Amino acid sequence: MRNLYSLTLILAMATLPLLHGWAPVAQAQTSPDKQEVMAKLEKLAAQLQLTPDQKKQLAPILMEEAQKMKAIKGNTSLGPLEKMMQMKQVGTDTDAKVQPILTPAQHQQFQQIREQERQQMMEKMRSGQM
Repeated sequence: MRNLYSLTLILAMATLPLLHGWAPVAQAQTSPDKQEVMAKLEKLAAQLQLTPDQKKQLAPILMEEAQKMKAIKGNTSLGPLEKMMQMKQVGTDTDAKVQPILTPAQHQQFQQIREQERQQMMEKMRSGQM
């Protein structure tokens, strides 16, 4: 029993750096490029005329969405349909978090932007780019 405890402790300590992002290589493989997310945020800010407070609130939501999308895209155990369904759910969850931050007019425009993104994603999937 003591050996099992020791082994568990050693494994936990060995994986701790990966869980907390202390290992840059592991973090680079699982987190999207922050610059990419910030560029998307800046583009949205211009299109929707976001206030600084709105931008601040949206940044972590978009980062979380990007991380989840990247994980789904990189999951080789999922088929294309499963990936598409999971990505749609992530998008729906994100939209629900974004809605209270935006004005009704901004939200309507945001929905149009998201629909364009979904169409582009569908085209990529059809052409085998994903």
